[in-house]
Amino acid sequence: MTVRRLILLAFVIGAVSSAAHTQDARTADAEADSTTTSLTIETDPAGGMVYLNGDSLGTTPWTSAKIRPGTHMLRLVPPDGTSWLSDPLSDTITVPPSGALTLRYTFTRRLLILSSPSEAEVLVHDSLLGTTPFVRKGELRSVVLRKHGYADTTLDLSSAARGIIVASLKKVWKSSAEESIFKAEEEHASSLRLYLTGATTILAGAASAYFKVRADNTYSQYVETRDDKRLAEVNRLDTAAAVALVAAQVSFGLFTYFMLSE
Repeated sequence: MTVRRLILLAFVIGAVSSAAHTQDARTADAEADSTTTSLTIETDPAGGMVYLNGDSLGTTPWTSAKIRPGTHMLRLVPPDGTSWLSDPLSDTITVPPSGALTLRYTFTRRLLILSSPSEAEVLVHDSLLGTTPFVRKGELRSVVLRKHGYADTTLDLSSAARGIIVASLKKVWKSSAEESIFKAEEEHASSLRLYLTGATTILAGAASAYFKVRADNTYSQYVETRDDKRLAEVNRLDTAAAVALVAAQVSFGLFTYFMLSE
């Protein structure tokens, strides 16, 4: 009888201990849930990649019920991340200790208008916006391209694929004298465009590399010192490197376009 009682006592003690452990785990989970926040991120257009503190988490609309409170680094990459016509977004967000937080962002797109030949005036209601190649942020419904010696061309920008629209201008009849003058002007402008875009590509590329190297060095210093000023400097240098890289890509694209359109 004594052995049986001891076995029964050990079984009861084990059951009580297991129940207490389960209750402690549930209490810990409940406390963890009470110190996390539900975070929802939405973008226009949807489908943007979500990176939180450098980790890829999915695409928008994105929701997580367990985000630790505090400061987090958020980065959103547009659906068409390979196009320089859409910029990624970066933000420093502060998550409260509890509740729900919804953040909404809009990707700003650029519109690129190309014409053959280039240097056509871009007009909206007879107001001059610039000349082709023409890049603009925001929405435009339609524009008129105008160039001496060519017929006016109206473009419906809603049909622009990936933010790019290309127009071929229709040449109108001119006298021989006008043709010679026009051709000489075109050749001079063409050479000047090639020189400018080529030089800009080289300078912007060099600037991007310079700022990136400085950012990497400053980040190494930040890791050693944990100085917030160093981190702010890293962000500024990264931004400058990104801007210079975009400028180099645009210049190289224009340089290639000018070369091929000759």
